[in-house]
Amino acid sequence: MAATLIISRALREEMFAHADGLWPEEACGLLAGGDGRAVRFYPVENSLHSPVAYEMEPVQQVRAMLAMEADGLEMIAIYHSHPDGPARPSATDVAAAYYPDAVQLILSLANRGRPSLRAFTIIDGVVAEVDWSIAEE
Repeated sequence: MAATLIISRALREEMFAHADGLWPEEACGLLAGGDGRAVRFYPVENSLHSPVAYEMEPVQQVRAMLAMEADGLEMIAIYHSHPDGPARPSATDVAAAYYPDAVQLILSLANRGRPSLRAFTIIDGVVAEVDWSIAEE
C-alpha cells in the first residue's frame, strides 16, 4: 500500500457530488487505480438506504470489482459518507473493514458547505490515518 493516496480533483468532486446527492443517506463506492493513485470512482448503491450505516449492494459491488480487473486496475480505496457525523471511522466501520489493503475514505457532510474527507487504514481493528493529496493535473 502506498504511503500517500493521490486523488484527482475531478475524482474528489465526483465523490462529493455523489454523497451530496444521496444526503441524508450514507453514500458508498470504490476507487480504483494503481501505485496509490486513484483514477476511477465506482459509485455503489447503499442497500441499507440509511443515514447512519452502509452496505454495498452486492451485485453492483461485484460488477465494479470485475470492471476494475478488466481495466487492469486494483481496488485501492473504499469510500463512504457520514451525512451528519465526523470524517472518522465509527465502531461499525471498524468492525466491517473486510479489505485491509484498501484505504478507507470517509467524507463528512456535517457541514455541507465544507465537506471533510479523511483517509484511514483499518487492519485487525487498528485504525491509522493515511495521508492523501490532490493530484497535480
